[in-house]
Amino acid sequence: MIQVVAGIIFDSDGRFLLARRPRGKVYEGFWEFPGGKVEKNECAAQALARELEEELGITARKIQSWVQKKFRYPHGEVNIKFFKVHHWSGEITALESQELYWQKLGYLDVAPVLEPNIPILKSLHLPDHYLITNSVDVGEDTFLQLLPNIVSKAPQFIQIREKHLSKSDLEAFTKEVLSICRKSGSKVLLNSHIDIGDKLGVDGIHLTSYQLKSIAHRPDFELCAGSCHNRDDLETVDALGLDFAVLGPVKATDSHPEATPLGWHTFNAFIEGINTPVYGLGGLFENDLRDAWAYGAVGTAMMRGAW
Repeated sequence: MIQVVAGIIFDSDGRFLLARRPRGKVYEGFWEFPGGKVEKNECAAQALARELEEELGITARKIQSWVQKKFRYPHGEVNIKFFKVHHWSGEITALESQELYWQKLGYLDVAPVLEPNIPILKSLHLPDHYLITNSVDVGEDTFLQLLPNIVSKAPQFIQIREKHLSKSDLEAFTKEVLSICRKSGSKVLLNSHIDIGDKLGVDGIHLTSYQLKSIAHRPDFELCAGSCHNRDDLETVDALGLDFAVLGPVKATDSHPEATPLGWHTFNAFIEGINTPVYGLGGLFENDLRDAWAYGAVGTAMMRGAW
């Protein structure tokens, strides 16, 4: 397998850099993140530093190891290790006759994009953790006291999943969560209840795996996510054009003790070729984040680990 590195370079305005492959190269005219092949006796970080110097004339000062993606080209299989680059020295210059473009998050002004980069582009606006409410264990009053502190540190994506509540109680709880989260810019997704979500104006809907099997079109919300347990579920999420998915359980979990954990290797095999960003779910905590990235997840979805 060919080992490749790619750097997602951010400027002070939060834009990221894309490069267009020059004439004479394979896939000429396609846009991608700067990078290249890992050479013998190089680690991935060293390879990225060398490639950025050779292609752009900059020295990376602060890089963050992020996700890995496997992809099959006609000429062979590649494993791409993506890094986020927030600080560098030098002036960015196109040293290999490539065209450069600073792209705003949430938009895509250039085309065509080389296929392995598509799920990465979809992932850039997503947080590292997808938090799932758990008032049944924590207690509703305690949860609503904890929430403001968590969202005040940084905007979050939060799924309201409270299966034990009646519809009226779920509405009341959702209103409370919305009132807290809107002040911080956090996004609130409601599990399964499209009608309540539409009534209250939540930011998104999180579809259950059962709903994925019966729904024909993406619901009309800013954000739509789905719960997946197998490859078929993930392919459905792709077909519906959802914004992200969760896949699990990765590890044993108290909420579903009867479920057989996938493990990270199976997780990685299931998401291969899937363009929708996928969070790992099930028995995960903050310290599982690096493993999640290493096996292709955009981050971790956490319930008990979040609160």
